[in-house]
Amino acid sequence: MSTNSAHQTCNHPARDVTIVALGSAVVALVAVIAVNALDGGPLAALASGGSAFAAAFSVGMGVLAHLKRTA
Repeated sequence: MSTNSAHQTCNHPARDVTIVALGSAVVALVAVIAVNALDGGPLAALASGGSAFAAAFSVGMGVLAHLKRTA
């Protein structure tokens, strides 16, 4: 093993986007469950889940872009 080998960064954009999407899906499911627990209607649950997914995905992709820039 060489002691002066160059550092190579892993570049797996599909994996990173998949992780962000799955995390966003979990956030959306929690939002749907919370609305259902508060006796919200099905349309309100669907709207809250969609909004939560969009917000979490946007934030996650922003964080991912920031991490890729600084790495």
